[in-house]
Amino acid sequence: MHILQLIPSLDVGGVERGVLDLTKGLLARGHRVTVVSAGGALVEPLTRLGAIHHTLPVHRKSPWSMWRTVPALCRVIEGTGIEVVHARSRVPAWIGYVASRRTRRPFVTTCHGFYAPHPASRVMAWGRIVVVPSHALGRYVIDQFHVPPERLRVIPRGVDLSEFQFAHKPPPADGPWRLGLIGRLSVLKGHEVAIRALHQLSQRRHPVRLCFVGEASAHKPRMRSGLERLAHSLGVADLIDWQGMRRDIPEALRALDAVLVPSVYPESFGRTVIEAQAAGVPVIASRLGALAEIVEDGTTGLLVPPGDAGALAAAIARLIGDEPLRRRLVQAARERVEGRFRLEGMVDGYEAVYRDCVTNPRVVIWKLSAMGDFVLATPSLRAIRRRFPTSHISVVVGQALGALAARCPYVNDVILYDPKRRDWTRRAARRVIRRVRQGAFDLSIDLQNSRLTHLMAWASDIPTRVGYDRRWGRSLSQRVSLPRRAMDPVSHQFELLRSAGIPPDGMALELWPTEQDEQAAHRLMAELRLDSRKPLVGLHPGGSARWRTKRWAPARWAALCDRLADAGAQVVITGSTSEQPLIDAVRQLTASAPALVVGRTSLMELAALIRRCAVFVTHDSAPLHVAVAMGRPTIALFGPTDPARHAPPSPLVHVVSKKVFCSPCYSPRCRTITHACMTRITVDDVFDTVLELLNPKSKIQNPKSPSCASST
Repeated sequence: MHILQLIPSLDVGGVERGVLDLTKGLLARGHRVTVVSAGGALVEPLTRLGAIHHTLPVHRKSPWSMWRTVPALCRVIEGTGIEVVHARSRVPAWIGYVASRRTRRPFVTTCHGFYAPHPASRVMAWGRIVVVPSHALGRYVIDQFHVPPERLRVIPRGVDLSEFQFAHKPPPADGPWRLGLIGRLSVLKGHEVAIRALHQLSQRRHPVRLCFVGEASAHKPRMRSGLERLAHSLGVADLIDWQGMRRDIPEALRALDAVLVPSVYPESFGRTVIEAQAAGVPVIASRLGALAEIVEDGTTGLLVPPGDAGALAAAIARLIGDEPLRRRLVQAARERVEGRFRLEGMVDGYEAVYRDCVTNPRVVIWKLSAMGDFVLATPSLRAIRRRFPTSHISVVVGQALGALAARCPYVNDVILYDPKRRDWTRRAARRVIRRVRQGAFDLSIDLQNSRLTHLMAWASDIPTRVGYDRRWGRSLSQRVSLPRRAMDPVSHQFELLRSAGIPPDGMALELWPTEQDEQAAHRLMAELRLDSRKPLVGLHPGGSARWRTKRWAPARWAALCDRLADAGAQVVITGSTSEQPLIDAVRQLTASAPALVVGRTSLMELAALIRRCAVFVTHDSAPLHVAVAMGRPTIALFGPTDPARHAPPSPLVHVVSKKVFCSPCYSPRCRTITHACMTRITVDDVFDTVLELLNPKSKIQNPKSPSCASST
């Protein structure tokens, strides 16, 4: 893999040294690493390792400078074959995020601090994976930036144990104890607390000296002078060594008897702590943030309340006076570093993150409606899962499809689009967009292919958006031309998947009834006194209330029901609660007594019931697809729609239709008033087809009876 790391500068510091360590580990494993920064003292050792460095002004906070840097970074990404963009600070993250979207590369962030939750910091939560070095920071990022836990990775920083050799030092025979505070000069690092603790120790005649390793930030040049004034006022100025910035941290640690980390603001980790522990130097730290995770009080170090100089002085005095305690602490600390904070472990963690980004894209599929369309999409869902077996796959569906989508074994998560009553559609869309953005998806596959889903995918900032080039196709990043020839709905979706590099995986439709659903269907058949030994024919006269032109006349359904009963078949009529008036009309026109199942089942229970039918008869409606998914021979009555485009591609489907000059019209209202496409389908047409499909061994006969072809 080729990894790009973005960091403001490569001056000496904990984050910068972490970049160097990670680069060293990745290069040793055969990966390529490019670092983009504004330069610094660590560029030379970085390039000596074999990494590539590009100098760009990724440290400047000017929006204009950031915007102008994006094209240059895009050229680096595309020109060197970068596979993952990894940002380690906020300003580079903004630049890297835009560049990664333009170049369609996975974007990873590492949070190195407890950032205030203001707009400038939000980009750190937009990574495909957000890395934090401690659980304390991870909880903060989840709470303040609403990063989903499945996108968070805790990867502690690691120590190169070959550089930090363990050597427990005996107490100094003569001369003072040397206490070190390693880090930039800052109020947050607790330098003032350390000076006040030094003052208390000197008053108690403890032989100690304080060593400050580090310098103030360039934008705070007066930080050191302020600390010097405090030391002079307390009379301990002569007891402080100002060593400035040092790159030889292992050598600096060998000269210390203890390391202090008296931070007054939560630390995201504490690199100095684990380096001191690796080198056999005892640590005293604040009980704050990640420091409380790294240091086990009384076992691998000592913890004190933050900002409490008296408690810090007491802990130092305790350490000075208890040699067995020091020996136990440093030995246990070294063992813990070897077990949890090795450099190899950190490299393992990041390598897994990068590999996941490259090989397991997060996929979101759009299929808002309707139930039958979702069933028709199951071969595509299966193919997508086969192509991405370990990826996180989410599907966006309408509220009515939530329960059905939750049963699908090919998706990890269901996102509901629910435009509630008296709610604007755009409000519901915004809710979905927020949820999808939180998912940090890499690939959007639009099986709905509507203007709304195209726009929602674009607004969700998904790098690769695949869909048919229809309405608002410009919002797609990968537009696929509509097929010019008529094809069935599954093949139509497969054309789209092939354009995304996803091969088909069979055309069989699927549904997933459970054992409880099967038992419910069995109880329902017993209640209706249906004999499982006799052939059962299911009829579904209903369908979409909007598409009444798809429906056959109730009188013909009633005549078909009577013909089947006269022939010795059992008949069950299914429907939803909203179709009760239609079913009542059919029932009143029948001379036989068909079993009625109206509004008494869930979708999966209905599927289990349909599985028990020898033949199922329906319009171009959702139950057609359910019956095919259940493997039942199905008769589909088509009129205003084209069966070549809408019938499931299965040998189980037997289409009954009539050619008329105006069909297919795709109109919910018959423009000729005659409704000829449906009225020309006779009861004999359907009845004869049922007989052909029934098992020849069944006791069904074709009794002579008058044709009902003229019924309306």
